[in-house]
Amino acid sequence: MKVDHRDPLPALARYDGPYYRVLNSYIRERGWPGKLSIAVLSAEYGLIGGLTQIDNYDRRMDERRAVELRRACTDTLLKWSEAHSSATLLLGKDYLPAIDFTATARLKTTVPEGPIGMKLHALSECLRGFSPTTVRGEMRSPRARAPMYFLPDWDDLLDVDFDFRTDRFSSPDRATRNEEHCIKIMQPRRMCDGVLVSLAQNQGTKGILRRFEPTDVESLAPQSIRLKYGLRDDQWAFGDCGAFSYSSAPEPTITTEQAVSLYHLYGFDLGASVDHIPLPFIDGPKGPEALSETAKRRRVRMTHMNAREFMDVWSRRKCTFTPVGIIQGLSARDYAKQFPEYVEMGYSFIALGGLVPRSDSEIEEIVRATSKARISLRKQDRGVRIHLFGVFRPKLQRSFRECGVFSFDSATYFRKAWLRSDQNYLGADGDWYAAIRVPMMSDARTRKRLETSGISEVELQRLEKSSLDALHEFALGNVTIDHAVSAVRKYDELLSRGDEQGESLYTKYRRTLEAKPWLLCGCSVCCDLGIDIVIFRGYNRNKRRGAHNTYQLYRSLRGT
Repeated sequence: MKVDHRDPLPALARYDGPYYRVLNSYIRERGWPGKLSIAVLSAEYGLIGGLTQIDNYDRRMDERRAVELRRACTDTLLKWSEAHSSATLLLGKDYLPAIDFTATARLKTTVPEGPIGMKLHALSECLRGFSPTTVRGEMRSPRARAPMYFLPDWDDLLDVDFDFRTDRFSSPDRATRNEEHCIKIMQPRRMCDGVLVSLAQNQGTKGILRRFEPTDVESLAPQSIRLKYGLRDDQWAFGDCGAFSYSSAPEPTITTEQAVSLYHLYGFDLGASVDHIPLPFIDGPKGPEALSETAKRRRVRMTHMNAREFMDVWSRRKCTFTPVGIIQGLSARDYAKQFPEYVEMGYSFIALGGLVPRSDSEIEEIVRATSKARISLRKQDRGVRIHLFGVFRPKLQRSFRECGVFSFDSATYFRKAWLRSDQNYLGADGDWYAAIRVPMMSDARTRKRLETSGISEVELQRLEKSSLDALHEFALGNVTIDHAVSAVRKYDELLSRGDEQGESLYTKYRRTLEAKPWLLCGCSVCCDLGIDIVIFRGYNRNKRRGAHNTYQLYRSLRGT
């Protein structure tokens, strides 16, 4: 039995037979066990990992087809045996010839026999032998009506053992480095109430939700969302579709069935419906193109219909994650009008999308209109939670609290660490400080900018090292601010970049060094890195600084 859906689905979501119902029931109750791996033997695709995306098909297994698949299936099983010492094979008589058990003798295999009932019992017993995982987080109630804050994931993995004095990674091969997400690195300090992870990753080869080749060992089991991001019991994993990634396409590149399947398999706590943003402009083949009013309205209607379908699929699959219905609109009235309709669909958590390109005044009008629509609901429905996608807007925080906004997500403070020339480090005193740029000579863009300097590479490397040494010696109290700024300037002035230059930038460097703001912060990255946290250089420094900024943002939200 298969789910009749036109687009590719993970194999574990494509099939709907008795084995898969037992497995899904177990996942709903106990989560995906850390040591469990699931493969599927398909008449169409052969032996594949359970996360492999497959199309619908109409092909039955028979002895001839099984023999055709035997060599490939046996090779795949031997490949997986390098990471697994045993396997339970739940195969009917038509499927057994697809495996050469003589060639796979080194893998301890168990093949339950008997009717389907006995095999289902064997599957249940096998699953119960695994230790359960945390199924979902426990969301705390907002304190002093402060909204909950989710940090959007941008593949923010950091080398835990990076050597900042020598600028060396723990391993030249990224696959073998000890990398952790910044939320984990900041522990025990809390920097957010959860992480927002985009399903757009599933369209590519990076991120926890990336697509796998059918025989990759990683295709056998989803990586734990909670372990990946180091989430505590009172933090949530929030999934959304990443609508900006397909904003120029006529239709979303993710379907409702795909979204629900991924939220379920990866153990998300919150999962958003599939939306399409009615942007004023989209990327066209010749540059930005205006989106017509008709096309915008179509996207609003599409988002509304997808939300209804999302709730239907969520109910049919008996998922345990909390569904979040996304509203898109062209005006405040659009958002407010749809709000009670989403409540009628069954949503207790509703998100407002399409806010990022809007002005503060537009956003405030939309939020106030939506809040008014919520107040007009029946008393039992007024507790519906409102999330704001992609916006923080410091000037609107008071309005958000007055309107009872439950949560928001924003990467603004994180990305300021490297996207601004002067506001890169948020001090514990609430002031912003400029990070001191000492670009890496090993970076191709830096080398290109320095090609016109007329100075030898050896001399440039000496000036680069002199800049870093001077900053570290200043932090130790061995040299003056003048010496440190002068050393940085000699190297920095060789760069021909289009952003802020001249005395103003060096004055801001001096201000940062005079304040030594890293000494006033107790977060783990400031304590570990010292002055390196304010050196603008490479992603291991820059993203740690982004994590620090986010921690300071979170402190201000909580009033601590």
